[in-house]
Amino acid sequence: MLKVVVVVPTYWRWERGKLAQSDDIIYDHPIPLDQPGTLDRLLESLKGVDYPDFQVVIVTVATNPALEKAAEEKTRKIIRKFKNDFQILQFGISDLNVIHQHLQKLRLESYIPFINLRGYSNVRNIGLIVSHLLGSDVIVGLDDDEIIVDKNYLRIATRFIGKRLNHEFIAGIAGLYLDKQRNYKLSQKEIQAKAGEKNLFQRKEVIMNDAVLAVTKSRDKLVKTPFVFGGNMVIHRKMFEHVPFDPYITRGEDIDYLINGKILGYHFFFDKDLQIIHLPPDSSGIHSAYTYPKLKQDIIRFVYESHKLAITSMYSQHNVTLEELDPYPGYFLRKEVEEHAVEALYKMRPKEIEVEEISPEEFVANAKHRAQQLAPEYFKFQRKWIKIMEVLKEDNGLVEYLSLIHISEPTRPLYI
Repeated sequence: MLKVVVVVPTYWRWERGKLAQSDDIIYDHPIPLDQPGTLDRLLESLKGVDYPDFQVVIVTVATNPALEKAAEEKTRKIIRKFKNDFQILQFGISDLNVIHQHLQKLRLESYIPFINLRGYSNVRNIGLIVSHLLGSDVIVGLDDDEIIVDKNYLRIATRFIGKRLNHEFIAGIAGLYLDKQRNYKLSQKEIQAKAGEKNLFQRKEVIMNDAVLAVTKSRDKLVKTPFVFGGNMVIHRKMFEHVPFDPYITRGEDIDYLINGKILGYHFFFDKDLQIIHLPPDSSGIHSAYTYPKLKQDIIRFVYESHKLAITSMYSQHNVTLEELDPYPGYFLRKEVEEHAVEALYKMRPKEIEVEEISPEEFVANAKHRAQQLAPEYFKFQRKWIKIMEVLKEDNGLVEYLSLIHISEPTRPLYI
């Protein structure tokens, strides 16, 4: 039986009525600290899961450093009541400081900037590191705005991972998001509303819907997939020891991780039996509302990913074609996406924003420059990642530290 660590990031922001600060990190729907949030609901659903060897790691994230301690305390209170139901620990800023201290003792200070709780990819990488230290064979990534409705969920998640299909190693499994009506695709009304749109970004939801339909219509149990949902993804140890999330990606770190895996010869396969219910607090559908700030982040992301793929041959012998990533994200990784990006910035700009600091053309040009500067840095980081994972796993102090958190009061910082 494979040892599973279920990793759940939970995001917190300022209390209701308090304005965001200039140094806040943007996340899709962080919970105000004076609200109960959705984490309790997810953990309650995990109580019904039938699997003999799993642990739960809650990675606590705040939109602003000033909130990190309060977010830890908030999360501590939520998870405390589940300590007798399954093994559960919180990883927050206090624990991050412990890892940083150990890296300093090992004279590996240069690695510290790559291990933090700021931004989606860095948060996901913390989940990989903690799971690695806990001796996990498999990581199951969930989000705190979901619920599990199948008691066999973890058995389904692990039934194929690590095996081979047509001589290819199954390094990752992607599953379905369902909405509260148990639908996994857009309604005809939603599709028709965007049917006339020619712009890629304005049709993004429809293109994603097409990608889901393409893999779900297969009669095969598993089918190679161009996309994965971060809140329902399974990663084998062989992959997460070598492949990190890209800290330079602005959003969509889940699909970008799939691409990073492909670059090194690791592949995700889609299993339509692996299902969760996604209940985001700001939307009744499967996905959150597509806002102007998210559009900007998407443009930066796709321009960056396109360039990363273009230089892959310099760092890997594995060729990743755009066709194997179609329709999503492949359609957004071609040259014409820049023209669509400029058009979308003009069309989707809210009326209250009369004048932007820079023009859409300049914004896209800056995104290209950023991609050229940072894409090579990811491949340097990927090589460092292998070293980071090797060094941390050999640090008995850190392994003991996490073990003590499990045994003691959940999430109580124990400095060793």
